Amino acid sequence: MNILENITMALEGLKLNKMRSFLTMLGIIIGIASVISILTIGQAMSKSVSDGFDKFNKNMFQVGLRPKEGYSWTDIQNRDFFKSEDTEFLKQRFGSFIKFIILQGDGKGAKIKTEQGKDLKVNINPSTEGVKEIQKLKMLSGEFYNENDVQAYREVCIISDKVAKDLFGGYSEALGKEVEVDTGNGIYVYRCKGVYKNETINFGALGGQTEDSTTLYIPYTVGVRDFEKNDQKFMNFSIITNKAEDIDFATKEIEKYYNENKFAENEVVRVEAKSIGSELEQITSIMSNVKLAIGGIAAISLLVGGIGVMNILLVSVTERTREIGVRKALGATSKDIRGQFITESIIICIIGGIIGVLLGGSLGYLASSMMKLPTLPNILSIVIAVGFSMSIGIFFGYYPANKAAKLNPIDALRYE
Repeated sequence: MNILENITMALEGLKLNKMRSFLTMLGIIIGIASVISILTIGQAMSKSVSDGFDKFNKNMFQVGLRPKEGYSWTDIQNRDFFKSEDTEFLKQRFGSFIKFIILQGDGKGAKIKTEQGKDLKVNINPSTEGVKEIQKLKMLSGEFYNENDVQAYREVCIISDKVAKDLFGGYSEALGKEVEVDTGNGIYVYRCKGVYKNETINFGALGGQTEDSTTLYIPYTVGVRDFEKNDQKFMNFSIITNKAEDIDFATKEIEKYYNENKFAENEVVRVEAKSIGSELEQITSIMSNVKLAIGGIAAISLLVGGIGVMNILLVSVTERTREIGVRKALGATSKDIRGQFITESIIICIIGGIIGVLLGGSLGYLASSMMKLPTLPNILSIVIAVGFSMSIGIFFGYYPANKAAKLNPIDALRYE
């Protein structure tokens, strides 16, 4: 018998037992659909994180405190924090490759009330001027506050075009106007110095700025005075280098400097410097491992589905014992019989695999669309899924096929 005849007979067998064939495929369908949908959602999340980090300056790295071995975050006290003078000294020592040192205070949620009584949600970000470089802010009008504004405690703010439009009708009209911000614990008034284009930084399921909120930037010193009682101590800060190639050298040197000097005798904390690139690699690695682990768990259902295929084929061999005997009596070889049942097993798994891919791709696309990250499954995952289905068909179909091939024609013909 040739392959075409085997396929034809297998399809005819499936038509005769539609319900049983579908139930046999169900395990394969569920397994493939689970794997494809999980890989698609994972792919969407990875792309989201990557795109989110792409909006940050590539020349940036962060310097922060970490607990030493044997200690936890709760052991780090206020006395261990960085102070403003610590960063000033960095400019003198490493000024050749440092473009900006960025300090950011604790963010604070607030609202601005329009003349129509509408509340605009904002996140107040007290920071130094380099934050503009970190966020890659595009100024539409005016200018960002500078170091003099920070040092002089000038009560100015930078608002988004969204806020400017809702408050003043447009971004050019907003310059020089007062912006009244209600934090819930008090009302603060800042003068608008510039307007930037509001662009949502989206990290998908990991969170991020939402479309109905926007950031209002104020000088770091003003924010610390208004919201943190002039406590100019912090656990981390950011640095932007002049060139991207300075990143590796800068992180090592600054980390080494702090750990061998200011924090050399501190038993609780150490200093760690990490670039955006290394943070992205770490998050991507974690997400890949989680995706593989969940995908592996989902793939267990494929094993269950394969066992179901083998079980049904064993039943089929028993039911068709007389048919096998007749075919052998008419000259069919053991190889022909074996090929017939293996082909039937493969076709069941391929059809189940195709339905699973369509179902999993649809579920993955739907789930990723709900996260506002519509993503289709990649070709590689589809090829792997269908290939895996065929492998299951061969693996779990071989035993029943081999059992059928070994039947004695005389015993098979006598079978009732």
